[in-house]
Amino acid sequence: MTVSELNEDTQTQICDLLKYLQQIEKLKNKDIRILLDMIVRKYGGKVINK
Repeated sequence: MTVSELNEDTQTQICDLLKYLQQIEKLKNKDIRILLDMIVRKYGGKVINK
């Protein structure tokens, strides 16, 4: 498995998990952005609003 395939698989899993959490927990977009920001900051990234 290449790095890009791993990244695609991980991105898909994160997306599916967030969709699931949004459905069962009634998460709002702001809550999802906060969760994603917590994850990406560990790797030097930052979630931006579009």
